[in-house]
Amino acid sequence: MSNIKVQRTNSDILRILSVTLRDKMATDFSSVTILNVETSADYSLARVQVEISGEETEKNQVFAELEKASGFLRNEVASRVKLRQTPQIRFVLDRGRENATRVEELLAQINSGK
Repeated sequence: MSNIKVQRTNSDILRILSVTLRDKMATDFSSVTILNVETSADYSLARVQVEISGEETEKNQVFAELEKASGFLRNEVASRVKLRQTPQIRFVLDRGRENATRVEELLAQINSGK
């Protein structure tokens, strides 16, 4: 399979998931940002990297709701993307921005001599 097809499929899945979370869900997922989708070469698994804003307890609740909704979201992808096999959707919480902010704070403390 061509790399271009995988990239196109990844972007299609990202778009479908974003629209579905915004427009079709009973739960408010406005704090969720989908950063990236990585589909395995055989299309059996789609790893969806998400960033969730808010407090830690809220993040955990929203992430649990996302995992519960993965079956519905998979059906939405299946109805819009033409694949022989619709991938299982696995959400991965991305903490890159949080970690970068923490490192910047530590560096600022070091530079200020505290």
